[in-house]
Amino acid sequence: MQPETPQDSAARLGQCSRMTPERSAILRGIEGHSVGDSAEQAIALRTARLILTPLSPLDEAEHARASGNSDDALRDTRAAELQWREHGFGPWAIRDVGDNSFLGAAELRFAGDGIEGIAPNEVEAGWWVRENRRNQGIATEATRVAIGDLWSRGGVESVTAYIEEGENEPSRRLAASLGFTMRGQGRGRSGEPMTVYELLRAVWDRRGG
Repeated sequence: MQPETPQDSAARLGQCSRMTPERSAILRGIEGHSVGDSAEQAIALRTARLILTPLSPLDEAEHARASGNSDDALRDTRAAELQWREHGFGPWAIRDVGDNSFLGAAELRFAGDGIEGIAPNEVEAGWWVRENRRNQGIATEATRVAIGDLWSRGGVESVTAYIEEGENEPSRRLAASLGFTMRGQGRGRSGEPMTVYELLRAVWDRRGG
């Protein structure tokens, strides 16, 4: 999937009724793949149904409404801004290409400390979609294009993910559909048991994404 040009993104999204003046102005200033001082200068990614833009504090209110958790929204958007600024890649906000509504996030970031089974300097993938838009393939579609972009943007050769034990079959199916394979068992930051998955760039390339 080819990234949308900055000019196309700004022109089309600026016409959406839910676009704030601040975000519209930022998107008009998007320039190629450079990140610079603001994550919002990174290029937008587009699929047939979705537009992905770097998650930032501008998304906090919509994140809170979509996730139902204002604390998570504050934490996620601030951490995403820092990840983008320091490393040139990071979590993406997922939006509907038609009405620009906030649908969730495709998260790519360095794992950091606290996950047993994933090293701090490994890239960790995660995903979530608002409840009323689940089971529509949105997380798969968004994560696929985000990972495809990561290989050139992040200069990494593998991506990890961890999925908690129990009733989480949709996430396991999503991971498998993207080419993730089980690497081993581990524990999350709160000590919860989980399974670690890994996707190698070489496998991705062989599969054609």
